Amino acid sequence: MKTILVVDNHPVVLKLLVEFLKKQGHEVITAEDGLAALEVLKKVKPDIVFTDLIMPNINGEKLCQVIRSRPELKNLRIIIYSATVLEDETNILNLGADACIAKGPFKNTETHIAKVIEHIDNNTLHELKGKILGAEDLYKRHITSELLFSKRHYEIIFNSMPEGVVEFTLDGKIFHANAAALALCGLREEDLLASSFFELFSGEHRERLRTALHTPGQDPLVIDEAEPLLLNGRMITIHFLPSRDESHTFIIAIMRDLTDKIATARELEMMRRQQERILNAVGEGIFGLDTHGSITFANPAALSLLNYEHHELVGGSLREIVHACTQEEEEGGYSEKSCPICAASQDGIMRKGTETFWRKDGASFPVRYTSNPIVEEYTILGTVVAFADITERKKMEERLRESAMTDELTGLLNRRGFMTLADKLIKISVRDKNDLLLIYVDFDNLKWINDSLGHSVGDHAIVETATLLSDTFRLADVVARLGGDEFVILCTDNSALGNEETILYRLNENIEKTNRLTSRQYPLSLSVGVGRYEHQSPCSIDELLRRADRAMYKNKEDKKARHQDGYKL
Repeated sequence: MKTILVVDNHPVVLKLLVEFLKKQGHEVITAEDGLAALEVLKKVKPDIVFTDLIMPNINGEKLCQVIRSRPELKNLRIIIYSATVLEDETNILNLGADACIAKGPFKNTETHIAKVIEHIDNNTLHELKGKILGAEDLYKRHITSELLFSKRHYEIIFNSMPEGVVEFTLDGKIFHANAAALALCGLREEDLLASSFFELFSGEHRERLRTALHTPGQDPLVIDEAEPLLLNGRMITIHFLPSRDESHTFIIAIMRDLTDKIATARELEMMRRQQERILNAVGEGIFGLDTHGSITFANPAALSLLNYEHHELVGGSLREIVHACTQEEEEGGYSEKSCPICAASQDGIMRKGTETFWRKDGASFPVRYTSNPIVEEYTILGTVVAFADITERKKMEERLRESAMTDELTGLLNRRGFMTLADKLIKISVRDKNDLLLIYVDFDNLKWINDSLGHSVGDHAIVETATLLSDTFRLADVVARLGGDEFVILCTDNSALGNEETILYRLNENIEKTNRLTSRQYPLSLSVGVGRYEHQSPCSIDELLRRADRAMYKNKEDKKARHQDGYKL
């Protein structure tokens, strides 16, 4: 006696087959499809399985594959009993079944069934390998061949889908899964089929899934990206589609793997936050512009430098809020090309330079800027502008310019400063047809003061002389220290021309006032020479200085001859 499992969804065929086998003295167990058969095989180990091929849920083909994959069922004999054997002969003979019986007139079929069991008892079943018993009683049906071809075609498409697709009964038993679903679950098909869909998930994800599927009014149910489920270490979304065929209600689950997408999104978010932290940490102001010159973002340094709140700045126009371009507007209205900062978003060329920005309170300040275009796939999207307040740098540059043009001791122009300014004044005198007067002054006894009283007293004498000259001459006159004990005054006022004696008298009067002070350690004595620049017969400033210098030395020699040179004897 054998224990035989009969798997067939046709009730008449199932009844006939069961009655025949029982008459032969065998114990018979039935299952209406492959899914039910797998449930039976969890509890019972029969000797033989008779199975149809075309069944709902798990068909005979899948059932054969699962049985052959399980070591505990390796001795189980599989007999295919199907009406489609002729139409699908090649495939059926490769399923791993021990024998194949064509489902024809049942009286003929009884003989073939008995023959198969007899070979099993005699251990000669191998003699039936590759044969289809009862094939002579049937003929090939083309319409069935076409249906089988269509089924194969569907299976190819089904297994080519990137989404995982699982079909399961209302109580969660899986009877169909494509290749993507197997990969997501990390299971072989034979291990996944007949298992519980809910058991693929763990913990709170499983309970959440059970609750959702058993909650009425959610048809179809969607587990979306907002709250994905964890499956085999992968984050997935699921669309559940309740379906029904002629006799069964089941659920199709379409699963999409979001793991890489979520990981990429997290990486992008981390990068965004890191970039935001860097952007917020840099000391330079940074803001973005679109192609119309509107501000799209601003970092904290930019807001602080401009004294704006974020909502006051972002969305506004660079030209109206921060920077009024100094270039003339084009005819017909303002053009972004006229602003070098905005121009980068028009032609894609980086710009660097200095401009003036305005704060919220209307105060302006100089900035150094870089305007870098944002280009994506050959399209200019805007520009990123980095800027820094260079007020202190400008002040330093001004101090450096002043130090290069100014005498450190006296605060007067030095030789370089005087020569630069005098050259410009000479050009102006030629243009305006005015003459100039140059007065050359030399401190007579500086060497004696330095040697006798010390250099600190000598420096004081130079400063005293510079103050005296500044007080004697007009503000419009240019007073400079050429170096050492030499000074020069360039008079630009026409009232000075022809009035040299009055100017020299005023200078001598101030010298005498200074020398009348009883606390003095030395007499103040200056030698003076005058040179005139005539616009009708122009000369260089060097020539004018030589003329005045010669006149000054003549005055110095005359004073020495009269012992009025100021030296202590």
